[in-house]
Amino acid sequence: MVIRLDVKGIQKDSMSFHFPKMVPGTYSIYDFGRFVTDFKAYDGSGQLLNFTKTDDNSWLIPSSKKLAQITYTIEDSWDTKKDNVVFEPAGTNIDAGQVFVFNNHGIFGFFKGHEYNPIQIEIDRPTNLYAGTALNRKGGDENTDIFEVSDYHKLVDSPILFGPADTAIIYVGDTKVLIHTYSPTGKVKSKDLVDEIFPVLDAQRIYLGGKLPVDHYAFLIFLNKAGKSYLSGSAGALEHSYSSFYCMFEGESKQIAQSVRDVAAHEFFHIVTPLSIHSEEIHYFDFINPKMSEHLWLYEGVTEYAAQHVQVKQGLVSVERFLNQMSQKLSTSEFFKKNLSFTEMSKTCLDENKDQYANVYLKGALIGMCLDLKLRNLSKGKYGLQDLMTGLSKKYGIEKPFKDADLFEEIASISGFQEMKTFLNAHVGGTDVLPFAELMKSVGIIYTDKGFADELSVFGLNPMGGFGFDMKKSMLKVASDKAIDDFGRKDLGLKVGDLIKEWDGVELNMTNIQTELSSYASKAVEGYELKVTVLREKQISEKEKKKRERLKKRGKMVEDLPLEEIKLSAALRKVRTPQKHSFLLEENCSTEALDLRKSWLGNYKTDTETKN
Repeated sequence: MVIRLDVKGIQKDSMSFHFPKMVPGTYSIYDFGRFVTDFKAYDGSGQLLNFTKTDDNSWLIPSSKKLAQITYTIEDSWDTKKDNVVFEPAGTNIDAGQVFVFNNHGIFGFFKGHEYNPIQIEIDRPTNLYAGTALNRKGGDENTDIFEVSDYHKLVDSPILFGPADTAIIYVGDTKVLIHTYSPTGKVKSKDLVDEIFPVLDAQRIYLGGKLPVDHYAFLIFLNKAGKSYLSGSAGALEHSYSSFYCMFEGESKQIAQSVRDVAAHEFFHIVTPLSIHSEEIHYFDFINPKMSEHLWLYEGVTEYAAQHVQVKQGLVSVERFLNQMSQKLSTSEFFKKNLSFTEMSKTCLDENKDQYANVYLKGALIGMCLDLKLRNLSKGKYGLQDLMTGLSKKYGIEKPFKDADLFEEIASISGFQEMKTFLNAHVGGTDVLPFAELMKSVGIIYTDKGFADELSVFGLNPMGGFGFDMKKSMLKVASDKAIDDFGRKDLGLKVGDLIKEWDGVELNMTNIQTELSSYASKAVEGYELKVTVLREKQISEKEKKKRERLKKRGKMVEDLPLEEIKLSAALRKVRTPQKHSFLLEENCSTEALDLRKSWLGNYKTDTETKN
């Protein structure tokens, strides 16, 4: 893809043109300039100007006063053979005549010192492709789009998905929401996703006081063909101020819609943080030498907590499911460093603590929950995390950042509780263990470090310890009888030693195992009919088994038993599983605790009420 930049009025003798080293929301160094080739600079008469490439992302143009035009070619990051693969929701995809993914930081560069200048972009495209974006289209024709943005930061914050015409528009309160979907086979339509997405957005509107803080928003959804993996090996999404971009797998519309809903619950809440509440490091983001804020617990952790909390408070999920989600986060968070404060992890997540970043979605969400409960305890149920976020939004907002070092004091001041500064210094700025037992007890919930929970059995066994690999047959193998759960044993009929030939209708091989099992797991819901084909050793008599064992003990060669193909199927269901950390509703708790629980969880529903 060839890009042409027309330049006017540069007054400096020497200028540097840059691509971002990283962008907000990714928390990874990607060096997007790596994908630029055939860079050229021209003066007003079309003569080539000299330039020097100073690093992966930068080009120095000494005679910049003469500069009139820059051209370069962009390589598709989704299909690259380069190392350090870009997570697809942050990358670029160029599939001629079919679909184009513009994450604009991978398409357009900027001049240092001119990041806040207005920009106009004109894009020539095939007539059969249409732009899905939160940007306001200012002009164009049947094969051209013209967009204008106030500055480079806004351009980077506004991805564009060019695909066949498939959009749906819904209104959530006063907010206009666009859903634009690319489905390679046309199996999934934007209109099919509305029924799943709208209830979550409307619940979030109510949760945020009845009005969303944006007047428009776009869901841009790219679905890969079933069986085709993403280069990064992951599916997911990336949030922006007025949109979010999703990379998922194509399947049945209802299953896709549920997956989008689950991800959207998190991504959409970023309209609060970091859009309305953010530090100077984000507001004045340095694309060349990025500096991290120390408050990822706020941007990602509190957002993840709110995404879970809104669903139980508005009755979209049961209280048991909510508590189980938080329990799983607590168990998984124990794999991360315990002697590292969250503020320190946030500041260093690009380098020495890069492997600790994922904890923002685990312990970060637990910090959000404990902060909410602490505020409700101090206010006797009259003030919670939602109120705090509203207060911070009013004081700061989209155009006014806070100083990193001042946030804990600001939270204490806005909430009216100086105790919050001590709490945050101990558990976020320090490494003190979050006081789960004390806070949960206050709302009539019993916390124990050992318990049980009813969880959906997705595979019928523990995927981390239940699968092995038969190198001779190049097939997955059911490795341990102890890893097979009640559903896998009684309903599906798995046995130790089974070789997995087909899973959910797809034949597995060395190259597609991860993709296919991930794709299946993303659509697995209670009642889903799982079909598995296994190769199993032919049954023999006990007498024959003993004979074979005697021969093996003598060191004799014993031929492998012939394998027979067996088809297994069963509807997915929940099974009772051990849980290292458990949150259980207390049946007989005080009126005070019940009142505080209601202020926290609203008119919550139990599993029984949800099923009915």
